[in-house]
Parts: sequence; structure tokens; C-alpha cells
Amino acid sequence: MLTDASEGFDSPRGTAARIWGVSALFLLLVAILPSTIFLSASSWSVGGAVREFMLPVLRPDPGFKVQIATSVRHDPDFKLDARSTLDLFHAREYRIDAVRSGEMTVPRLVLTDLPTGITTLESTQDRKALFVKTLLPLILMANERIEQDRHRLERLLAVRQSGEALAPHDRLWLADLAEHYGMKPSAEINIKGLLQRVDVIPASLALAQAAEESGWGTSRFAQRGNALFGQLTWNTEHAGIVPRNRQPGETHRFRAFDAPKGSVDSYVHNLNTHRAYAQFRQMRASLRAQEKPISGLMLATALTAYSERGEDYVRTIRSLIRVNSLSDFDAAMLSADLMEEVLGPLPAGDGPQPALATVSAPRNEGVVPASMRR
Repeated sequence: MLTDASEGFDSPRGTAARIWGVSALFLLLVAILPSTIFLSASSWSVGGAVREFMLPVLRPDPGFKVQIATSVRHDPDFKLDARSTLDLFHAREYRIDAVRSGEMTVPRLVLTDLPTGITTLESTQDRKALFVKTLLPLILMANERIEQDRHRLERLLAVRQSGEALAPHDRLWLADLAEHYGMKPSAEINIKGLLQRVDVIPASLALAQAAEESGWGTSRFAQRGNALFGQLTWNTEHAGIVPRNRQPGETHRFRAFDAPKGSVDSYVHNLNTHRAYAQFRQMRASLRAQEKPISGLMLATALTAYSERGEDYVRTIRSLIRVNSLSDFDAAMLSADLMEEVLGPLPAGDGPQPALATVSAPRNEGVVPASMRR
């Protein structure tokens, strides 16, 4: 089982995480959080020159009548090597075991690149823990954005089923969301059908597929282009890396990204929109209808189309989930403080981005299942 046993922890540490009620969250957002951020601005450092700023986040209202702002803290001088990153995680007491047990929430730590030198870590457990800790916040934040849209969709469905007409701004939002998720425009958008697409990806499944496709972050594609999920592209406008075994006349490349976050967002969007994964989405909807957990172990069985290996690929993914106890992370929760730390240099020309802002994930033109291997 993947644990913190080899990460320098001699005894359990950290404080127990609690689930906030609506009133507590409201108080946090409108009173405590702004003052806390202000007071911490002069004392909290990550090593090196740190820039702090507040960015407004526009997102669908999930039921709260407040606008949420995310504080983004950027350290462009952080060294993105494996040992420094592990040390940072230790300093934050970001512990695998505590996340598994629900003792702690997942900090909003965002690396602008995969750590280098992962293979120099002597411990296999350290390498795996580093990989999981790097990707888990990104997966949970992608799901958080999806859940915001899903909550609003469910409310609009209730309005429509009550016989009321949707407000003009809701109709515009609905049309834009449907287009984003690859549904054909129509006068009456099928909200139930859209809900099958606007849904979360279990963290266990995302972690297992990323581990398999990138060699736990050590592959050439992962290190050179943050290519974590083996997505292929024939689109010349996409950044990509040519496989060494590509045959003459073939034009496919492995999709490359400026940052791990882009790879995670593209993967999530791909599973939620590509026709090859219709069975995956139907199975997920069925689990919801039966009020069963959205299980990565279960949903993996619907991904035979992800690789030309078919059933063998599915068995590999399910084995990775079991052996590494990745299902424990399906219940993991993000920290409620809305503080995102961006660590490392941003791509040229990019400014800091809010953690929860709705992102425009890449469309599926030219992106297909990873049916080829290195």
C-alpha cells in the first residue's frame, strides 16, 4: 500500500479535518478568510520571492448567495526537483495516510511542471507518493469545477420540470455549457443527457491511468511535455511529442501540455465528451441513479476503448488501483481555505490563474484514445 512510511514521518501529525456546514462556510468566506489572508501575507513564505494577489472567481452559484474569491500565491523561484518538492510537501504536513483516513484535506498546491529527477529518489514509495501528491490536487480541483456546473444544471432541470421557463441568462449559460461538452445545439437542450457528461472522474481512476501512461511521471513524454494520460493527437495546432517508434507516413503525436494541470483538464474533458467513452458515462450515470459510489474500480471496466490492449489494459488499471489502494482517494476533499499555491515558473506570457475559475478545456478534435504505445 502506498503510505508515508518512507517519507521521514515517525509518528502521525496534523490536525483533524472537519466538514464545514453552510453557516460556517459563509462565515469563513465573508469574515474570517479575508482577514486571515491579510495577516498571513507578511509571515508565510515558501522560500524565495513570493507574490500574492487576490483574484475574483466567476463560477455558477452552488446555492450560496456569496461570490467566492480565491487567493493565489505564486512562488516562481521554487525549484521543481523531486527532493525539493517532497520537502515542501513534508513542510506542509501533506501526508498520504492522513488524506486516506480523512484526517486531513488536500492542500491546493499546483506545480507548473512535473518535478524533475523522480528516478533519483531511492525509494519506490517516495516516487509514488510524490506523483500522487502532485496530481491529486489537480484532479480534485477539476472535479470541483465540474461539480459547480453540475449543481447549477440540476437546479435548471428542476425549474424546467416544474413547468417554468428558464431565465435568459440561464439559457445562454446552458447553451454554452452544452457546446463545451460537445452536444449539438438545439432549441431544447437535453439537460438529462448533458448531466451524463458533466460529472466527476474518480481520483483513483485518474491516478491509476496517469501512473500507467506516464510510468509514475518518469516517461519521456511526461517529463518533456507533461503528457500524463497518453492522449494522441493528429491536430497540427496542438503541441505534441513524436513517438520514437512512429512509422513512415504516420502523423500522430502524444499531446503535450505547458503544465500538469492542462493534461489533467484535457483527460477529464476527453472522458466526459468523446464518443469512445459513452459506455463509461452511462455506467457512471447508472451508479448515480442507484445512489452507489462513483467507483474508479468499477468504471475502469468501461474503458476498453482507451487502449488497443483492451481488456488487458483494464486489468492493469484495476490492479494499480487495488495494489496501491487508490480507491481511498475517491473520498478525498480539497482544503476549504481556497488558498492556491502555484509553485514554479509560469509559461511565457501567462499570468497567474485563479484556482476555481471555469477553464476552457481542449475540444476533442484530433484527440483520441491512446490506442498506440511507445
